[in-house]
Amino acid sequence: MDPRFADSDSSFSELVKVINARMSPASRLPDWPFKSPYGFAVIYEYDRILGRDFGSVISSLVSASGDAMVTVVGFEPSPSYYRDAYNFYPGFQVPGRNVRDGYGEGLQYEPGGDPTGAMGDTLNVVAITGMSGAWSVWGQRDWEIGLLLTRDRGGAWLGDDVPRYGHDVNLASIRSPAGWGMPLSDAQIETFEENLRERGSGPDNG
Repeated sequence: MDPRFADSDSSFSELVKVINARMSPASRLPDWPFKSPYGFAVIYEYDRILGRDFGSVISSLVSASGDAMVTVVGFEPSPSYYRDAYNFYPGFQVPGRNVRDGYGEGLQYEPGGDPTGAMGDTLNVVAITGMSGAWSVWGQRDWEIGLLLTRDRGGAWLGDDVPRYGHDVNLASIRSPAGWGMPLSDAQIETFEENLRERGSGPDNG
């Protein structure tokens, strides 16, 4: 089956271990969630990374890195919420060769036929990574952004049609208007920008 969902506490824990090798599930922006000492980061709007079209970005990453498997895990709402409410675990894997379509299929899967449990509509924190460890994605709904961190500076994934932003983007320009979303303090933005410079701008800046 593509995608293949976790179906028990133990199988979900195995997916969390895959994520934990690359990212810190307990971290939240503006703290840096990636464990790699450096990489090259680009920014996406949060809704973009939970859209079907983002499967094409992941497919390009897989093609460049040779990932046999891609892992997707949701951390908010809590896994126990999905388990208790839907008898479902918010984590799945997709073979790299099928990720272009399988990614979206996994996010839009309706547990028990209930659309209110679909990961793509309900996740507030999501982490994605390939088996190679050459790239990872972290997304947070409250910040309204997702971060893609890659080992290489560039590749075909940067030519995809899904809009992305560089480090110079004014986050206010891609987030909800004041009063509609979670406000970010100057200190939070400063910490985020510092992490982009020091951890997300390549080895020369680490």
